[in-house]
Amino acid sequence: MGFAFSLLLAAAGDLAIPEPIPAPTAAQIEAARAHEEQQSLAYAPKSFPTAHMERILADYHTGLDAAEDAKLVAFISEASREYGFDPELILAIITTESSFYNWSVSKKGAVGMMQIVPTTGKALAKATQMTWNEQNQPLFDPYVNIRLGIHYLHELNQRFGNLHTALAAYNFGPTKIRRWIRRGKKLPTRYADKVIRSYKSYLSANAKNEESPAIATQTPSRIPEHSDT
Repeated sequence: MGFAFSLLLAAAGDLAIPEPIPAPTAAQIEAARAHEEQQSLAYAPKSFPTAHMERILADYHTGLDAAEDAKLVAFISEASREYGFDPELILAIITTESSFYNWSVSKKGAVGMMQIVPTTGKALAKATQMTWNEQNQPLFDPYVNIRLGIHYLHELNQRFGNLHTALAAYNFGPTKIRRWIRRGKKLPTRYADKVIRSYKSYLSANAKNEESPAIATQTPSRIPEHSDT
């Protein structure tokens, strides 16, 4: 009713109708375009060398075509750095989990390159505000799988404050690791040691590259001399 009354007043001339906004001039349009371009350049992601990553991936059968493999390398490089990880660490986890085969499914139901259990994937998707459609089998999308896997590792690393423990939690589940810590039980190291060995190997493969980025926030703890049995 109030809206209809306002319309009647406007029709009667009791309300001032604002003047139409003038169209922008050519100079204003050009200035806005220049500003937009400057902002885009300011936030453009830094380019990092990926040739050594492509060589690593070439040793594996991903189940994807060559074009997707090339895009995957660039995606891993960018997504891992968003979370403060070296891409070589993520490559090492994927090597250990699935040998880069996109269609991997474990006996326990873990899916895809980073071997994520669907219930965990759904929870991670919700936490990252990612659309989740069970029917589309999102964990077989390598970009969804890897982004969720990197987010999960980041979450575990923040929770436990140690990369070795975070890797153990990635493998065994955080609930089990917390229970073992509370009981003072010695944590298994085999999985973490294997990942770290591959990680260091991949870093070495890039050591000759002059633009190789330094490890800033995710330096691994010292690897124990023994592993669990």
